[in-house]
Amino acid sequence: MSGHSVLRRRHPILLAGFLILLFNAPLRGMDNPGVDIEEMIARDHPRVLASKADFEAIRNRRWDSDGNRYWDFVHHSGQAMLGEDPVTHSITGLRLLHQSRRALKRILTWSLLYRVEGEPAFRDRAIAELETVVAFPDWNPSHFLDVGEMALAVAIGTDWLWDDLTPRQRSTFLAALRTKALLPSLDEEDPANWWIYQDNNWNPVCHSGLVAASILVADDDPELAERVITRALKAVPAAFEAYHPDGAYPEGPVYWDYGTSFSALFLDLMETAFGSRFGLDAHPAFRNSGTFRALVVSPTGKFYNYADSGETARLAMATAWFASRYNDPAAFHELKRGLGAFLDKPQWDPEDSHNRLLPLLAFWYPDSSQAETLADSPLPTAWLGRGPNPVAIVREEGDGPERFYLGFKGNQGSVSHAHLDAGSFVYEDAGVRWAIDLGNQNYNSLESLGLSIWDRRQHSDRWRIFRLGSYSHNVLLIDQRSQDADSKAAILRLDSSKDSVHGVVDLTPVHQGQANRFERHFHVHDKKVLQIVDVIEGARALTPRQGQGRATFRWRMLTRAKVSIEGNRAILSQNGRECHLVVPGNLDPLHLKAEAVDPPPYFWDAPNPGITAIDVWTKAEASGNQSVEVLLSTDPEALAAFLETR
Repeated sequence: MSGHSVLRRRHPILLAGFLILLFNAPLRGMDNPGVDIEEMIARDHPRVLASKADFEAIRNRRWDSDGNRYWDFVHHSGQAMLGEDPVTHSITGLRLLHQSRRALKRILTWSLLYRVEGEPAFRDRAIAELETVVAFPDWNPSHFLDVGEMALAVAIGTDWLWDDLTPRQRSTFLAALRTKALLPSLDEEDPANWWIYQDNNWNPVCHSGLVAASILVADDDPELAERVITRALKAVPAAFEAYHPDGAYPEGPVYWDYGTSFSALFLDLMETAFGSRFGLDAHPAFRNSGTFRALVVSPTGKFYNYADSGETARLAMATAWFASRYNDPAAFHELKRGLGAFLDKPQWDPEDSHNRLLPLLAFWYPDSSQAETLADSPLPTAWLGRGPNPVAIVREEGDGPERFYLGFKGNQGSVSHAHLDAGSFVYEDAGVRWAIDLGNQNYNSLESLGLSIWDRRQHSDRWRIFRLGSYSHNVLLIDQRSQDADSKAAILRLDSSKDSVHGVVDLTPVHQGQANRFERHFHVHDKKVLQIVDVIEGARALTPRQGQGRATFRWRMLTRAKVSIEGNRAILSQNGRECHLVVPGNLDPLHLKAEAVDPPPYFWDAPNPGITAIDVWTKAEASGNQSVEVLLSTDPEALAAFLETR
């Protein structure tokens, strides 16, 4: 972004001193590192995320075809929202969040349009919305995400419309930022402020709102602003560390969109106000996460929706930021896909807050020279992201919905938003997703029943939810016992050659006490045959004198397809296509079954209409060992040829 180099031009020594003090101070309890923020911060308005020069650049920009469609859409959005009633202080369950997000979408859109196009209707409606939300009794600090997004909305509107506000309005809006956002965050012993030093999405969302507020109140209360900004710069690196070591995001793709977009926003807040990102943008795993975000979208345009994620892959604003700031070709690829799919939608809902940060693309959209450089770089065909919730992607080269796609994972159930799904997978080919993940369940539907879904310990309510625990995922269970929530299943390797890929997940830790060794092997043969082999040693052995039979294994895969079974084979039919499932070998016994998983087990579980579980039931050998192999292919000739080679 241009026009925000006040600090770099005028105070390079102060900046260096600030950095030395900041990064040598203790992590917690550092209220004042001795920095005079009054001498460091940019003075002109706007200074929150954008400068006058940035708005001028947007006004004069020559967009490409997608960019023109984008700007037309933003303008249409702003006009369509003008007639909506102001948001209300309506709390749903634990959250004011929906109202905060509606306010952010409106104020951000209208303020941008006014700064670029100058239409008074946009300014007046944004100010009316600001007047409404600052009059709320609070912004629901017990669920601080609500505060973070509302504070960002009010800070942006106040800053971008500064010259058009009356002195009373400025004073009122700044007072609201101080009393409803900044002050409630200061008591770090308050349970509501648990998020401050955490590594999940709450960290950048909440700190971004508070830093945006601090940048504005710094003129009147520099000590408070300095305290909050310094704390944020010490806390936010924990959120960047969550991407370590390869860029895979532990909370899944939906929360990548949320947390990463606000991390990018945080970096630009610092750049605009202080002329520096303080080195945070150099984190190598964070920089690489644009590749993760591109690969976690399948050829049919769906997410590999592990953790609390749904299948819908929406436009992620951060992909534009990664493409323009890091010259990231994978992020650019996903930006073009996501933006095209978004703009091709036949209808637009003014109350849909999913794309509330859409106006930021005006600042983040790559220029034409970048686009030419980035457009022709292919995506990787095999990729491994390690970390606490590791994931691997295998995909067929090229674009188009017919391509082969496999996503599989390790796991650590104690990770934020994780499920007990180590070894689970999704599988697509011939334009159909054959093996699915059910995704999450609406939080309020469970919280309203008193279920403690955020406790991730082994025997918590969370793992009694069908969609979240082990029983709904594409895994093999031993004696129908759940995976262990506190242990980690790592992906040991992902080896690829021209014709094959081999990945291995070590499931032994999450099945501790159930087997001595448990590995799941994924073999991809020429992107035509998927072979899954579970190798189990030391499960419950046959001990007749104690009345103990052999361990029971259940291999499961969920699908939307119609399933017909004959012997050790199943044919899956969906959208006019077929997929063949074969259980080769000499398992004894072998029961191949297909049963609906709707209704689900408990009254609190969401329905799963049209979903079938394909189950392979067998037992361990007398020794407690067993190998369970399953083949999947949409190409019967390739499958037959593979079976002949065995």
